[in-house]
Amino acid sequence: MEALRQPILSLLGHVDHGKTTLLDRIAGSVRAAGEAGGITQHIGAVEIPKATVLEICRGLLPAEQFRVPGLLIVDTPGHRSFETMRRRGGALADLAILVVDSREGVMPQTKESVQILKHEKTPFAVALTKIDLLPGWRRPTGPTALKDAIARSGPEYLRELDARVYAVAESLLELGFSADRFDRVSDFTRNLGIVPVSSKSGVGVPELLGLLVGLSQRFLESELARSTERAEATILERSEQKGLGPVAAVILYRGTLRVGDEFGFTGKTGPRESRVRGIYRPSAARKARGSRTTRMESLTEVRAAAGVYLSAPGVEEALPGGLLKVIHRPEDREEVRQLLAVESHPVSDFAESGVQLAADTLGGLEALAFECRESKIPIHGAEVGPVSRPMILRTASVKDPIHRAVLAFNVPVLIDAVPPGLAASVRVLRGDVMYRLLEEYGTWKEERTKELAEQMREEVAHPAKFTVLPGFIFRTSKPAIVGIKVLAGTLRPGVRLLRQDGSELGLLKSLQREGTSVKEAEAGAELAASIDGAVVHRTLEEGDTVYVSLAENAVRTLRASPLSDAERTVLEEVVRLRRLSHGPFWGQ
Repeated sequence: MEALRQPILSLLGHVDHGKTTLLDRIAGSVRAAGEAGGITQHIGAVEIPKATVLEICRGLLPAEQFRVPGLLIVDTPGHRSFETMRRRGGALADLAILVVDSREGVMPQTKESVQILKHEKTPFAVALTKIDLLPGWRRPTGPTALKDAIARSGPEYLRELDARVYAVAESLLELGFSADRFDRVSDFTRNLGIVPVSSKSGVGVPELLGLLVGLSQRFLESELARSTERAEATILERSEQKGLGPVAAVILYRGTLRVGDEFGFTGKTGPRESRVRGIYRPSAARKARGSRTTRMESLTEVRAAAGVYLSAPGVEEALPGGLLKVIHRPEDREEVRQLLAVESHPVSDFAESGVQLAADTLGGLEALAFECRESKIPIHGAEVGPVSRPMILRTASVKDPIHRAVLAFNVPVLIDAVPPGLAASVRVLRGDVMYRLLEEYGTWKEERTKELAEQMREEVAHPAKFTVLPGFIFRTSKPAIVGIKVLAGTLRPGVRLLRQDGSELGLLKSLQREGTSVKEAEAGAELAASIDGAVVHRTLEEGDTVYVSLAENAVRTLRASPLSDAERTVLEEVVRLRRLSHGPFWGQ
């Protein structure tokens, strides 16, 4: 039989639903099994060797049917465990664990996670956590199988648990997935398995790991086949390690990496090349009094899948989320360079007017760009790293004001990034949850659109018309002062006026109500108007309807602006009047 590599797993789920506690319980099981080096959380991964999985899942997994050499659970900080960590051709994980709190069920970030899994076509199982907090739970006195723990808690607890399982299954069905409790599923190609878990007591963890092993061996055999291809890895992060200097934390997902191998990698300024100086794996060692300290185990080679530290000249320039690929032969060099050049720019479909994106990893940038495209948000630029002054200046130069925003995913804003003069016109939105970033941008866009509309109403002549009231002629000229009634729109002083025959009447100098000047008057208002250039009984008569004159470029702008039905009617009436003297295409 062909040898398999260990599958790479990732945890997803809503904030505070128990991802960290579940991972800690699994890591604790590894330590309890006495695996020195089984836990490598320092580099964002927990390795569970085959012997440890068999020990944890004793009685569930027959040793002779266990073919994978173990499991590798990728654990990146915060809520980025899946969507920001990429490999060439898709997501870093082969399988995923969707963590759902049994008391809260499917929440907004759970839905976001499901959409990501669906997009990446990644198989997953559901860990229904915190079942020990449901009413009726009776804590087992020692290691207990899930079915025994449920039976010990009694029929009322079983009914409560079933209700929570069915609620989650119903929510998942709405998202396009059929699901049931894992021990009731007969066909995992059609149904998701939901595994109830108490991370606090460990109940359900063996069943969860057993299910994941079974899924990986049954459905991912071709993906897990030991590859003889050149080694490939994803760069998680850069750091300084005492005694080693600059290192890169990487997840090797294909092939075998050896000390002395030449490789190309995604650098800050483009493709870079180097040679492996050292490969290291954090190893657990016991002090004399039983406490633990961390030392580095030096390796001459490592096979996929594994999480390791890599020491190499220039590795401090590696881009988080980037690709590392070994160069075996001189003729491979150009191919690797071209591949890295493409991987260095995961976002390419830029718009002339759009938002700027910033993220901490290439994968994060790619995932954020995907979410923007799904939400019909155009992108003007995208880069890995903090929000800098050049990025703000580029954002400020975007033509459409509602696109003058930076969506910063899990990155800081440099102290001098936003010049004081641009603070009001450029908005920087920061966060570590993508759907919240997009929601915040949507809210800001709506508020900004209203603000701009109001500014335009004040700065640009707006559609409005009024009639001259009979019997209210206060002065016939220089300027003419007459009583008027606003028929539609909002009337403001300072606008040019148009007669019913399409000719210019004059300038509306001021509006007064009971001797007091007013800045604007809405439809229905009656007040006195001072009109410079108008002469009563020559160019203006009682009962005349008068329009606010509009420039042709203003008409185009107003047609794309939010107007009331009455204002839009007045706008088209002005266009019709203008065409009497300016031709049939005026205002198009």
